[in-house]
Amino acid sequence: MCCFTLVSATQASTLPEIKVGVLKYGTLNWELDLAEARQLPEQYGFKLTRVALGSPQALSVALQGGAVDMIIGDWLWAARQFEEQRFYHFYPYSTAAGELVIQGDSSATTMGDLKNKTIGFAGGKGNKNWILYNAYAKQHFDFDLATQANIKFAAPPMLNQLMQRGQLDAVVNFWHYAAELKTHNMQSLLTMDKVLESWQISADVPVIGWLFKQQWASQNKAVIDAFFSMSFHTRALMDKDDAVWQLIPSFMNKYSAEARPVLMAHYREGIPTRFDEQIKTDLQHLFKVIKANEGASKVTGSLTALPPALFWQGNALGEQ
Repeated sequence: MCCFTLVSATQASTLPEIKVGVLKYGTLNWELDLAEARQLPEQYGFKLTRVALGSPQALSVALQGGAVDMIIGDWLWAARQFEEQRFYHFYPYSTAAGELVIQGDSSATTMGDLKNKTIGFAGGKGNKNWILYNAYAKQHFDFDLATQANIKFAAPPMLNQLMQRGQLDAVVNFWHYAAELKTHNMQSLLTMDKVLESWQISADVPVIGWLFKQQWASQNKAVIDAFFSMSFHTRALMDKDDAVWQLIPSFMNKYSAEARPVLMAHYREGIPTRFDEQIKTDLQHLFKVIKANEGASKVTGSLTALPPALFWQGNALGEQ
């Protein structure tokens, strides 16, 4: 763990600044709320500025335009930017992924039991959840979701509402939305861990991560390393100490007492613990699976592999 010292107000005014783009209601705010409550950015030697935006697309635009220095995003999107000579780094943020949830009274025991059912999906046909769950269904059950089920694409909050109204038989939603559904007596049918396992890919593979420009990184390596050290210090507190969650208004003010333990458990499961060569090899393997199953979406573009330069070589996860 990085050592840190208290910083005076005068010193704080001269600290280097990191501008982080966040979704207004995204789970990244949980970590940053706690870090700011404990004054960790200043103690680690930088000023943290949050820039709240309304959508993942807005985050990407802000990063490209220089309005923010870092965002949480998709490694596949960052890799695709290399085709346009826009070079980014990726560093793990979470291994928590989409989950297939069914109604509490459903008799389904496998994904194959959902043929001819109405299934919701967060994101579109270019989203990794759609590509991987569809590939899994074809491989194991000869089940083509596009032609053998009634698929509804919608925003995550809307999908949860449709599930609670009984208008969907099942849904693949992002992890915290899926966790919320399970507090309403719904049940998990299939996790992304099991989907990845079918291709011998580790569950430790990060689904999303920090994205930032390589040019900016080359000029700010020390402060980036300090930021990641602070981030994993903060998340270690969240992992081990239930009491610190009381300091997170974006969590405490939004979720019920019943939902909080479920969300905390899922969040903790998604905290990365490694970014070694095996994880990078698994990411390359996952890319090839997506490439082979992307269909008309062509989300991988002309890439044949993830550019090795995509991966940031930091020290917060002990990979050096």
